Amino acid sequence: MEIEAKFIVSDRILFDSLMNIDKIGDLDVRDAVLKEFVDTYLDTVDMAIYGAGFSFRCREKKDKVVYTLKSLKGSGSLIHMREETEFSMSEKLPVREWDNCILRKRVLGFIGSGELYPLFTVEHQRTDLQIYSGEKHIAELSFDDVSIVCDDNKKSYLELEVELMGEGTEADIHRIAEFFRDEIGLAVGSSSKFDNGFKLYMENIRTDASTLYAGTIPRSGEGISLPLMEMLDEYNIEQDHARKVTENALQLFDALEPVHHLDRRLRQTMRFAALVHDIGVMTDMKTHHKVGRDILLELCPEELPQPLCMFLPWTTFLHKKRMDRNKLFKLSQKKKFSRFSLQMQDDIIKMASILRIADGLDISRKNSTIVDVDLEKEDIVIKVRGSAAAIDADRADTKADLWRLIFEKDIYFREDY
Repeated sequence: MEIEAKFIVSDRILFDSLMNIDKIGDLDVRDAVLKEFVDTYLDTVDMAIYGAGFSFRCREKKDKVVYTLKSLKGSGSLIHMREETEFSMSEKLPVREWDNCILRKRVLGFIGSGELYPLFTVEHQRTDLQIYSGEKHIAELSFDDVSIVCDDNKKSYLELEVELMGEGTEADIHRIAEFFRDEIGLAVGSSSKFDNGFKLYMENIRTDASTLYAGTIPRSGEGISLPLMEMLDEYNIEQDHARKVTENALQLFDALEPVHHLDRRLRQTMRFAALVHDIGVMTDMKTHHKVGRDILLELCPEELPQPLCMFLPWTTFLHKKRMDRNKLFKLSQKKKFSRFSLQMQDDIIKMASILRIADGLDISRKNSTIVDVDLEKEDIVIKVRGSAAAIDADRADTKADLWRLIFEKDIYFREDY
């Protein structure tokens, strides 16, 4: 259990002067140590750890790597209490390669067969000071110069943390926290570094939505927005399949960028499109692509703003049936689709072509993996590995029909032995 207080320090001069503090009442403050390290926060494509109410980070120090699972919701307005589990090792390793430990079991319990991906990084320049009551080590002060980096966006701020140590009591940390709040006049911080990083992550998505296709989308009413996790639960979307298709789709989006030329800012939209592509299955399996389209015309993830959420009905609609030029022409005549700009129509179809392949590569539900995407030859060759790789490669080849309609460079799939 982590017990701490946080304060925002808005003035650099005050921040620097507080690092020279040597007394808090009758308590001694000493043993200053300067540290620099980087935290990388990780989660699955469907944010399984976040959805369970936790954050998971990898902290890279000079002499070791520390992985930490921490509950998101603290208790109390001044003192925060959070569940915390840590595991240290000498080098970075995927969770599945760790020795058996409590943290490994808990993380794998959240993510299942999913892979972990970086959300954002937090760079620290930290000065730690220890607080003693006589010989008892009761608390630690951490003066943090923080920079959160998410893609091209960055947020920097100064923060003071007071953390209770093993020989301290809750009365001790309250006393210390009240000193900084009442006597120094620091503002109490209510947000964790994960909270601040996640805000930056979501800010990037909103910025992308506001800068893409500006002025080209007629609004079609307010519609209904729900958190993505609630949508996945409400429509009983097959979690493992949705997650695997999303992993495939993002890998293909990145690897095939020299061919599809989709704006990099659409990557998050690709993620959402893959996660919800089967939203209509439990309503009507046979026509789930149409049912899913209709659901998503009325309902969108609240994390994905207009106009990007309008990709989702159409990528869902296009992911299932065989495609030909006549079907593409009919699509272009549909009133609800033709109202988009030609650029947006083109981008939706490109994204759907990637989604179809990603979906085909998990037809077996046997967790086949893409091990290579070769763009150097005349045609694209994608190698697939796994116990059912031949089945998945064959299905992906069938579902690459839309890709072949819109791109000159053909695409083929091979089992990797």
